[in-house]
Amino acid sequence: MRLALLFSGQGNQRPEHWRQVSRERARWPDDLPAIIPGIDDPEAGNDMEMLSRNVVAQPLIFAQQMAVWADLRELVPRPVAVAGYSLGEMAACCAAGVFSPETGLRLCRQRAVAMDAAVRGEYAMLAVLGLDDAALEAMAAQLGVALAIRNAPRHAVVAGPRPAIERAAERFAAAGASRLVSLAVRTPSHTPWLDAAAEAFRQQLAALPDRRLMLPVLSAIDGQPSRSAQAALDALARQIRSPLDWAACLHGIRELQPDVVLEIGPGNALSKLFAELAPEIPVRASDDFRSSAGIVDWLRRYA
Repeated sequence: MRLALLFSGQGNQRPEHWRQVSRERARWPDDLPAIIPGIDDPEAGNDMEMLSRNVVAQPLIFAQQMAVWADLRELVPRPVAVAGYSLGEMAACCAAGVFSPETGLRLCRQRAVAMDAAVRGEYAMLAVLGLDDAALEAMAAQLGVALAIRNAPRHAVVAGPRPAIERAAERFAAAGASRLVSLAVRTPSHTPWLDAAAEAFRQQLAALPDRRLMLPVLSAIDGQPSRSAQAALDALARQIRSPLDWAACLHGIRELQPDVVLEIGPGNALSKLFAELAPEIPVRASDDFRSSAGIVDWLRRYA
């Protein structure tokens, strides 16, 4: 069986993901409460406002993804490739051996701190469906917002100062957008507003020891595979301030001709996007299942 993995990004984290990490506290170093404050309290994650904060969400999601992968890793075939959506590229790189889960957890906290420090004021991200890509990008530039992510044809995400995003939403609706969705992200990810964060994170990554890349990591920037740990780290830093072409990344996964694709992480947005692109390839999300055993049973159908 040829298996490909997708790791989801921020936006779909929920209290049950918090409780999962809290229950599995023993997997992580003693200083986990300093990295994810309050994690020893299973009910603390009921505060959705707290769960949306970068410094909580990013290490939390990474920890949840790595816990799922740790349960599966010895039970499934070695993946042909991995890819991660925004923050999810941290988990993809960890699964590929670029750094250890413990190092990755601390890096996620550092990434979030750098992103928060790079901007002042209120920023927002908005998913826009139903508009031509070129027209959307032109309108975004006129309105003072930036194209951050291309998810699929006529499905993109823009980012910018919150007042500009609110004005842009009105213009997009008037131009015929079929759907507008505000994302639970407070920073203008994947735009030049985060130049300083990308550079700060690049310097942090530069201090890591060189390790052998065990799996190809497809960059969310352009879908190109990194075949060395250094290339994967370079892409991790660049994607903080560079627009993502997730559609190209999914095309890259499809071209590898996997027998099955599994999304790991909160939600199932990536599996839905892949199913739209490649309906001939079975795809599910870990959140679709009640247990790792259920995931393994499903995967074994395609062995």
